[in-house]
Amino acid sequence: MKLSNILAMLIGLILLVALLGSNYTVPLTAPDYVFVYVDAEKNTYYAPSYVDIAKPPDVDVKKLEKMTLQEAREKGLTADEASVEKGYFRQEYRPLSTYLLEKLGLAKPLPVRWNKDGAWNW
Repeated sequence: MKLSNILAMLIGLILLVALLGSNYTVPLTAPDYVFVYVDAEKNTYYAPSYVDIAKPPDVDVKKLEKMTLQEAREKGLTADEASVEKGYFRQEYRPLSTYLLEKLGLAKPLPVRWNKDGAWNW
């Protein structure tokens, strides 16, 4: 294969990623190490920000315990539907093209919803 053909295909691929990548936003999901609130009686876990900010009336805060998301999943618990619907466990991060630039070290990472110590950024 000629160098010019390889170069043309590479340029085409870059343009395709640039065009399609600006329309697709990369989602991030909550990492396993973040802390969640668990209601063992309901077999449910909640995003702390949902409990702390929304203060849902059907959640008894006194019964909640804190554990990592991984521990909650290993116990077979399920995410609270309202927490999921409101997007607490997911973050729309950035367009695919910019995300790829970030991974190549050509763009600065954006702040994310979850800290390395397991705390949530709200």
